[in-house]
Amino acid sequence: MSNTSCPLVSIGLPVFNGDKSLENAIECLLEQDYPNFEIIISDNASTDSTQMICERYSKNESRIKYFRIEKNLGAIWNFNHVFELSSGIYFMWAAHDDLRESSFVSSCVDKLEQHSDAVLCQAHTTNHIEGNDEVLYIANLDSFDNEIGLSGRYRETLKYFPATAIYGVYRSSAVRKTHLYQNCIATDLAFIQELSMYGRFIQVPRVLFKYYARKEWNTVEQDFYCFIGKKNKPWWYLPFVVLFFNHWNRIASSQNLVRTKILLWLVLINHEASRIIFRTMIKITGKICPDDMKENLGRAIYMRWMHNPNINIVNTSLYMERVIKPVLRWWA
Repeated sequence: MSNTSCPLVSIGLPVFNGDKSLENAIECLLEQDYPNFEIIISDNASTDSTQMICERYSKNESRIKYFRIEKNLGAIWNFNHVFELSSGIYFMWAAHDDLRESSFVSSCVDKLEQHSDAVLCQAHTTNHIEGNDEVLYIANLDSFDNEIGLSGRYRETLKYFPATAIYGVYRSSAVRKTHLYQNCIATDLAFIQELSMYGRFIQVPRVLFKYYARKEWNTVEQDFYCFIGKKNKPWWYLPFVVLFFNHWNRIASSQNLVRTKILLWLVLINHEASRIIFRTMIKITGKICPDDMKENLGRAIYMRWMHNPNINIVNTSLYMERVIKPVLRWWA
């Protein structure tokens, strides 16, 4: 298949101090078997050897476009920046430490070409912890395979969208209808929930993507700096409240009819109210539960009421330490 018969795919790679894994990530992208793509790298004032690596690759590879700023403006700005610089019919974000099979882009584009109502395609994804190649779990979009209406899709996205699926291939025209990433923690998922108003999410049912999560969870202060680029989080900044109003405003300014917006607001309110009630009950349970019962009871509660059906656990003991315990917050 020639370049002229393939729609252009823009791959945006926002990076900050990613020199340890950046070369492998770039090589992985250059090895894609899709014939027509560009790689847009935006360097957010890296202080390691990221600049040197990017300049070397962009000098030798015409498909790579390298941009650098001298002041760190945060991951949100950088993620938006690479999309704004793109010109492809399809778009994909790539992290500096993610690895994809060579058929990832071509497989996802093929699916999107077959389904004109779809706005995002992702392949099954193995999830790992940084520095460890052991598979923690495999993420999929199985629950999105059913034909569901707009409100049902929005509800499903609020409840069961696996976060790693943001690194799939998007239809650029749909992304332009959204507000992209905005200045709040977890804005990537708020963006996804907004995107769900404009089309379906589909998948390639094969493992083609390997995602590495950081070794330790960030604190709220660390997330604030990572997302927004400011080291001092205001005392009044409550991520849950800010995110809720971000959802609300995205619905308000969407292209939907008023009655559809009201329906989506009701879905959002019901979802958030249910979360508050359930998490309050979980917190109370954790306080009164004997220590020797916490692990078994916590696992049972998580798997019965909190587990995402689009996540297939591979390493149960590691998943308990990495996901279940931090979610329940019963342990120091």
